Amino acid sequence: MNDRAVAERSGVGWFGKNTNILTPTHGSWVFLAEVVTDLELRPDPPLKKTCGECVRCIPACPTDAIVAPFVIDNRRCISFLTIELRGPIPLDLRPLMGDWVFGCDICQEVCPVNRKAAPSREMEFRKRHDFDAPELIPLLSLDEEGFRQRFNGSPIRRAKLAGLQRNVCVALGNIGDTVAVPALARALYSDEALVRSHAAWALGQIGGETARGVLRTALLEEDDSDVAGEIRDALARVTSSS
Repeated sequence: MNDRAVAERSGVGWFGKNTNILTPTHGSWVFLAEVVTDLELRPDPPLKKTCGECVRCIPACPTDAIVAPFVIDNRRCISFLTIELRGPIPLDLRPLMGDWVFGCDICQEVCPVNRKAAPSREMEFRKRHDFDAPELIPLLSLDEEGFRQRFNGSPIRRAKLAGLQRNVCVALGNIGDTVAVPALARALYSDEALVRSHAAWALGQIGGETARGVLRTALLEEDDSDVAGEIRDALARVTSSS
Protein backbone atom coordinates (compact mmCIF):
# COMPACT_ATOMS: atom_id res chain seq x y z
CA MET A 1 0.00 0.00 0.00
CA ASN A 2 1.28 3.46 -0.88
CA ASP A 3 1.41 5.13 2.53
CA ARG A 4 1.51 8.73 1.35
CA ALA A 5 -1.29 8.39 -1.21
CA VAL A 6 -3.57 6.78 1.38
CA ALA A 7 -2.66 9.39 3.99
CA GLU A 8 -3.53 12.22 1.60
CA ARG A 9 -6.85 10.68 0.57
CA SER A 10 -7.81 10.01 4.19
CA GLY A 11 -7.18 13.57 5.36
CA VAL A 12 -4.17 12.77 7.54
CA GLY A 13 -2.12 15.40 5.73
CA TRP A 14 -1.34 16.97 2.41
CA PHE A 15 1.33 16.14 -0.13
CA GLY A 16 4.33 18.46 0.25
CA LYS A 17 6.60 19.57 -2.55
CA ASN A 18 9.38 17.53 -0.94
CA THR A 19 7.04 14.50 -1.44
CA ASN A 20 6.47 14.08 2.31
CA ILE A 21 3.02 14.11 3.88
CA LEU A 22 2.56 17.25 5.99
CA THR A 23 0.16 17.09 8.92
CA PRO A 24 -1.37 20.18 10.57
CA THR A 25 0.02 19.38 14.05
CA HIS A 26 3.32 17.55 13.50
CA GLY A 27 4.33 18.55 10.01
CA SER A 28 6.12 15.66 8.32
CA TRP A 29 7.67 14.38 11.58
CA VAL A 30 5.34 11.38 11.60
CA PHE A 31 5.39 7.68 10.84
CA LEU A 32 2.66 6.52 8.46
CA ALA A 33 0.91 3.19 8.86
CA GLU A 34 -2.39 1.59 7.89
CA VAL A 35 -5.05 -0.54 9.49
CA VAL A 36 -6.83 -2.79 6.99
CA THR A 37 -10.37 -3.57 8.15
CA ASP A 38 -13.83 -4.46 6.88
CA LEU A 39 -15.52 -2.20 9.44
CA GLU A 40 -17.91 0.38 8.05
CA LEU A 41 -16.23 3.69 8.81
CA ARG A 42 -17.18 7.20 7.77
CA PRO A 43 -14.27 8.51 5.71
CA ASP A 44 -12.67 11.87 6.41
CA PRO A 45 -12.32 14.18 3.41
CA PRO A 46 -8.88 15.16 2.11
CA LEU A 47 -7.44 18.35 3.57
CA LYS A 48 -7.60 21.50 1.50
CA LYS A 49 -4.20 22.70 2.71
CA THR A 50 -1.26 22.93 0.30
CA CYS A 51 2.29 24.25 0.28
CA GLY A 52 1.09 27.29 -1.63
CA GLU A 53 3.92 29.18 -3.29
CA CYS A 54 6.57 27.89 -0.88
CA VAL A 55 9.51 26.06 -2.49
CA ARG A 56 12.11 26.28 0.30
CA CYS A 57 12.77 22.55 0.25
CA ILE A 58 13.80 22.49 -3.41
CA PRO A 59 16.95 24.69 -3.34
CA ALA A 60 17.82 23.40 0.15
CA CYS A 61 18.48 19.86 -1.10
CA PRO A 62 22.28 19.60 -1.35
CA THR A 63 22.19 16.96 -4.08
CA ASP A 64 19.36 18.57 -6.12
CA ALA A 65 17.24 15.47 -5.63
CA ILE A 66 13.96 17.44 -5.74
CA VAL A 67 13.94 17.94 -9.48
CA ALA A 68 10.50 19.60 -9.53
CA PRO A 69 7.69 20.23 -7.04
CA PHE A 70 6.40 16.84 -5.83
CA VAL A 71 9.08 14.96 -7.82
CA ILE A 72 12.23 13.38 -6.34
CA ASP A 73 15.03 11.70 -8.25
CA ASN A 74 15.71 9.01 -5.66
CA ARG A 75 19.09 8.27 -7.26
CA ARG A 76 20.29 11.62 -5.89
CA CYS A 77 18.50 11.56 -2.54
CA ILE A 78 20.83 11.20 0.46
CA SER A 79 18.31 8.93 2.16
CA PHE A 80 18.44 6.55 -0.79
CA LEU A 81 22.21 6.78 -1.10
CA THR A 82 22.84 6.01 2.58
CA ILE A 83 20.14 3.39 3.15
CA GLU A 84 18.95 1.64 0.00
CA LEU A 85 21.94 1.87 -2.35
CA ARG A 86 24.05 -1.27 -2.12
CA GLY A 87 26.94 -0.27 -4.37
CA PRO A 88 29.33 2.66 -4.49
CA ILE A 89 28.01 6.18 -4.01
CA PRO A 90 28.49 8.25 -7.20
CA LEU A 91 31.64 10.33 -7.02
CA ASP A 92 29.93 13.61 -7.86
CA LEU A 93 27.45 13.22 -5.00
CA ARG A 94 29.86 12.28 -2.20
CA PRO A 95 31.10 15.83 -1.46
CA LEU A 96 27.48 17.02 -1.26
CA MET A 97 26.40 14.55 1.42
CA GLY A 98 27.98 16.27 4.41
CA ASP A 99 28.04 14.12 7.55
CA TRP A 100 24.78 12.26 6.93
CA VAL A 101 25.37 8.54 7.48
CA PHE A 102 21.79 7.25 7.55
CA GLY A 103 19.02 9.21 5.90
CA CYS A 104 18.63 12.97 5.57
CA ASP A 105 16.19 15.53 7.00
CA ILE A 106 17.23 18.74 5.25
CA CYS A 107 14.08 19.13 3.15
CA GLN A 108 12.05 18.67 6.33
CA GLU A 109 14.17 20.95 8.51
CA VAL A 110 13.69 23.94 6.19
CA CYS A 111 9.93 23.41 5.85
CA PRO A 112 7.95 26.22 7.56
CA VAL A 113 5.23 23.76 8.51
CA ASN A 114 7.74 21.67 10.45
CA ARG A 115 9.07 24.71 12.30
CA LYS A 116 5.64 25.09 13.87
CA ALA A 117 5.23 21.39 14.59
CA ALA A 118 4.71 20.17 18.13
CA PRO A 119 7.97 18.63 19.42
CA SER A 120 8.08 14.90 20.06
CA ARG A 121 8.09 13.67 23.63
CA GLU A 122 10.34 10.77 22.59
CA MET A 123 13.89 11.72 23.52
CA GLU A 124 15.31 9.31 20.93
CA PHE A 125 13.93 11.58 18.21
CA ARG A 126 15.83 14.64 19.44
CA LYS A 127 19.26 13.55 18.20
CA ARG A 128 20.33 15.50 15.14
CA HIS A 129 22.96 14.61 12.56
CA ASP A 130 25.76 16.98 13.67
CA PHE A 131 28.39 14.24 14.04
CA ASP A 132 32.08 14.90 14.51
CA ALA A 133 34.94 12.63 13.48
CA PRO A 134 35.62 11.06 16.93
CA GLU A 135 31.96 10.07 17.20
CA LEU A 136 31.98 8.32 13.81
CA ILE A 137 35.40 6.68 13.89
CA PRO A 138 34.43 3.73 16.17
CA LEU A 139 31.85 2.62 13.61
CA LEU A 140 34.66 1.68 11.22
CA SER A 141 35.96 -0.96 13.63
CA LEU A 142 32.65 -2.79 14.07
CA ASP A 143 32.43 -6.40 12.93
CA GLU A 144 29.18 -8.15 12.04
CA GLU A 145 28.52 -9.24 15.62
CA GLY A 146 29.26 -5.79 16.99
CA PHE A 147 27.03 -4.23 14.35
CA ARG A 148 24.13 -6.54 15.26
CA GLN A 149 24.52 -5.85 18.96
CA ARG A 150 24.88 -2.10 18.71
CA PHE A 151 22.00 -1.59 16.28
CA ASN A 152 19.69 -4.38 17.38
CA GLY A 153 16.13 -3.26 16.71
CA SER A 154 17.32 -0.15 14.86
CA PRO A 155 16.44 0.72 11.24
CA ILE A 156 20.18 1.31 10.72
CA ARG A 157 20.39 -2.44 10.18
CA ARG A 158 18.82 -1.80 6.76
CA ALA A 159 22.06 -0.23 5.53
CA LYS A 160 24.07 -3.37 6.40
CA LEU A 161 27.50 -3.10 8.00
CA ALA A 162 29.36 -2.46 4.75
CA GLY A 163 26.86 0.20 3.73
CA LEU A 164 27.09 2.00 7.07
CA GLN A 165 30.89 1.95 7.00
CA ARG A 166 30.83 3.21 3.41
CA ASN A 167 28.66 6.11 4.59
CA VAL A 168 30.96 6.79 7.55
CA CYS A 169 33.95 7.02 5.21
CA VAL A 170 32.17 9.61 3.09
CA ALA A 171 31.15 11.61 6.16
CA LEU A 172 34.71 11.55 7.53
CA GLY A 173 36.05 12.68 4.18
CA ASN A 174 33.64 15.60 4.17
CA ILE A 175 34.37 16.55 7.78
CA GLY A 176 38.06 16.64 6.84
CA ASP A 177 39.49 16.09 10.32
CA THR A 178 42.95 14.47 10.19
CA VAL A 179 42.14 12.58 13.40
CA ALA A 180 40.24 10.15 11.16
CA VAL A 181 43.26 9.24 9.02
CA PRO A 182 44.46 6.22 11.10
CA ALA A 183 40.97 4.68 11.15
CA LEU A 184 40.52 5.25 7.42
CA ALA A 185 43.96 3.75 6.82
CA ARG A 186 42.81 0.58 8.60
CA ALA A 187 39.61 0.62 6.56
CA LEU A 188 41.78 0.42 3.42
CA TYR A 189 42.29 -3.23 4.40
CA SER A 190 38.64 -4.07 5.08
CA ASP A 191 37.34 -7.36 3.71
CA GLU A 192 34.73 -5.30 1.84
CA ALA A 193 35.87 -3.66 -1.39
CA LEU A 194 33.03 -1.17 -0.97
CA VAL A 195 34.50 0.07 2.29
CA ARG A 196 38.07 0.13 0.95
CA SER A 197 37.12 2.26 -2.05
CA HIS A 198 35.27 4.85 0.03
CA ALA A 199 38.04 4.92 2.64
CA ALA A 200 40.45 5.77 -0.16
CA TRP A 201 38.15 8.57 -1.34
CA ALA A 202 37.94 9.97 2.18
CA LEU A 203 41.72 9.97 2.57
CA GLY A 204 41.98 11.82 -0.72
CA GLN A 205 39.59 14.44 0.62
CA ILE A 206 41.46 14.89 3.89
CA GLY A 207 44.89 14.92 2.27
CA GLY A 208 48.27 15.34 3.93
CA GLU A 209 51.50 13.38 3.96
CA THR A 210 50.18 10.59 6.17
CA ALA A 211 47.19 10.02 3.92
CA ARG A 212 49.44 10.00 0.85
CA GLY A 213 51.71 7.41 2.43
CA VAL A 214 48.97 4.97 3.41
CA LEU A 215 47.34 5.30 0.00
CA ARG A 216 50.60 4.49 -1.78
CA THR A 217 51.15 1.44 0.39
CA ALA A 218 47.59 0.22 -0.08
CA LEU A 219 47.82 0.61 -3.85
CA LEU A 220 50.74 -1.82 -3.96
CA GLU A 221 48.66 -4.49 -2.20
CA GLU A 222 45.20 -3.88 -3.71
CA ASP A 223 44.02 -6.56 -6.15
CA ASP A 224 40.54 -5.14 -6.89
CA SER A 225 40.73 -2.97 -10.01
CA ASP A 226 37.87 -0.68 -8.97
CA VAL A 227 39.37 -0.06 -5.54
CA ALA A 228 42.79 0.48 -7.08
CA GLY A 229 41.23 3.09 -9.36
CA GLU A 230 39.76 4.90 -6.36
CA ILE A 231 43.14 4.85 -4.64
CA ARG A 232 44.87 6.32 -7.69
CA ASP A 233 42.22 9.04 -7.93
CA ALA A 234 42.65 9.81 -4.23
CA LEU A 235 46.42 10.02 -4.62
CA ALA A 236 45.99 12.41 -7.54
CA ARG A 237 43.82 14.69 -5.38
CA VAL A 238 46.25 14.61 -2.49
CA THR A 239 49.16 15.43 -4.80
CA SER A 240 47.35 18.28 -6.56
CA SER A 241 46.30 19.87 -3.25
CA SER A 242 49.78 19.77 -1.69
